[in-house]
Amino acid sequence: MVDNDMLHAMSQLIDAKLKPVQNKLEDMDLKMERMQVEIDTLRLDVKSSERAIRKDINKLYDGMDTLIAVLEHKGILPKAE
Repeated sequence: MVDNDMLHAMSQLIDAKLKPVQNKLEDMDLKMERMQVEIDTLRLDVKSSERAIRKDINKLYDGMDTLIAVLEHKGILPKAE
């Protein structure tokens, strides 16, 4: 019985020593999960921004093409072939 009591006491001591480490690991897991959510949100923001930029560039190209066509039609700009 003495051996069992000794083993039980050692087990409790080890558990007590490891509890702060376990708590820190759990805190780190939570922080990593929050960071992953932030990264996913950032990726979505970047994709949305890229899409908006592409859309704006296409509008600029359309406006530029219209302006060139008008200037060519009025003879201000030589026609491109």
